[in-house]
Amino acid sequence: MNQSIYRPLGLLRVGDLRGRNIRSRDLGLPGSFYVSILYDPARYADARASSELANVDVSSGCAHEIGSTVSPGITASPEWNSIEDSAELTHVKHMLPNITDILDHTRHEAAGSMGGSERKSSIGYPIPTPITERIREAVVASDNEPATNTRLSLLPWEESHGAVVLQVKYTEVLSSFFDNVLGEVVIPIAKLVGSGNKGVEGWFRVLEAGTKDCIPGDEPESPRSAPDPAGDGDAGSYQRSSSSGKGTAPPIEHPQVHVRVNFSPTVIAGDSALQKSDIEASKVICEEMARTASGKQSSGGSVIGSSLNTINTVRTLGGNLQNQLAFVVDLVEQGRNAFNFSSPQITIVLFVCLLALWSILATIPTRIIVLAVGLRNILLEVFLQAEADVSYVKTSFKFTRAHPFRAIADEDLRRTYFWEAKREGERERKKLAAAKRESRLEKLWKTQWHGTLKIKRNDPDTSLWRWESAFALIEGHRFIWWKSEKHFDTGEASEGSLFFAGHAGLSGLSPLDLRELPTGDIPSVVSIFGRGQQGQQKVTCLAPDHTAKQTLENAVIFASSDTKAD
Repeated sequence: MNQSIYRPLGLLRVGDLRGRNIRSRDLGLPGSFYVSILYDPARYADARASSELANVDVSSGCAHEIGSTVSPGITASPEWNSIEDSAELTHVKHMLPNITDILDHTRHEAAGSMGGSERKSSIGYPIPTPITERIREAVVASDNEPATNTRLSLLPWEESHGAVVLQVKYTEVLSSFFDNVLGEVVIPIAKLVGSGNKGVEGWFRVLEAGTKDCIPGDEPESPRSAPDPAGDGDAGSYQRSSSSGKGTAPPIEHPQVHVRVNFSPTVIAGDSALQKSDIEASKVICEEMARTASGKQSSGGSVIGSSLNTINTVRTLGGNLQNQLAFVVDLVEQGRNAFNFSSPQITIVLFVCLLALWSILATIPTRIIVLAVGLRNILLEVFLQAEADVSYVKTSFKFTRAHPFRAIADEDLRRTYFWEAKREGERERKKLAAAKRESRLEKLWKTQWHGTLKIKRNDPDTSLWRWESAFALIEGHRFIWWKSEKHFDTGEASEGSLFFAGHAGLSGLSPLDLRELPTGDIPSVVSIFGRGQQGQQKVTCLAPDHTAKQTLENAVIFASSDTKAD
């Protein structure tokens, strides 16, 4: 993901979802439907623009799910009053604790235009400003803003290729085996920006999946008048034309969805601290969207998948012959690599042996060597008659087999280089993850303390307990911990939290703790209590060293004694 340019965030809010004439296309029967809300960054991009956009923005490779509604049951006119966050949006919320404060200057505009009941059934999603390779006017970066890439520039929202996509889907059991999309409603981002702060609201026709059209729906029908006394009196019959006397065709009932969509671009504030938070939030959201797109692209293959999977599938057909050929090839490669210093110790020993053989052939007559070879079997048989000599030969044979020197094939070299490169890449990834984590903790979380420690876990069924590794931090008046640093980096939900309100802070070890804990762990144990998810709660932690214990205790004392609203 290209992070060389700062991409301000915009807030997209979707709500007030209702349906009308939602029926199956085959039988025309009402069913149980729900709506999946997506953001497609490249819906209105052609093939060339889509390829160029994928080169500069990895996140544009797929549509990102914002959330989905809960089906109200079997009906042709559903009202979706409950919207659940998607996994991607949940991760973003976990990684951005202050996302409401960061985007507050955009959120209040969308919230102000929606009623109280509608606001409950709405969902918000931050999206980064689109980028392009076209060179625009250079913008002087401030001290807190990253330097602008000379190849990339921000694309105005009015020229965005993105769109909000509402997919109407079935919820039947068999729909998981088939395409369960009834149709889509597409609203371009450029249209939302052109509408100003009013947003877009109304009925829209549900079209085929993959459409780029946005067709408004019909207005609600007026109440039908009483039947004409001159007619046949059948309320279900069609009205007759007064001029021609012929019956008119019934109106076509298109499936339609009512939606209200608001979009507010972020306006950069003058406060430097807020700018740092905005920059870091933009990075986190872009990385999460890029990770989602990469995951969907890697898992979006067919049953065969790729040529490599095809080879792995059919390789067992000729496994025996392949193994024999591989054995012969390995012998040839081992002979070649024995002389080209692939393994220096083997090559040196081999050259020394050849030099010794040359010296022997140069000094000892050949007939004596041939005689010694001929007498080898006789001498060996006499030598093996003695048990001591037999034991000596066996010991020498075992020592030879256990010798560390062995021939090396190309496959051995490839595996060595592969695992060495993988270990080096893993070390670099850990360094990069640590740098990103520190940046998030400093600019977004604004933690007073963070680090790894162990938390005491009690088994509810038995009286046993154990230490479990965890990653914890103190943010404001909260003590939060995760299973590991990786769970924090990927935006997983926290294992628990304590709120320093009322009677909270540090506590001493109880007599039970002194009896259960090992003597060597007691100097590094820190007990913290506060308001947990189930009332007053106490957490016993084991710091990695004395310095970490002191800093943790100081942070807890500061957080619990600081001014707060109890």
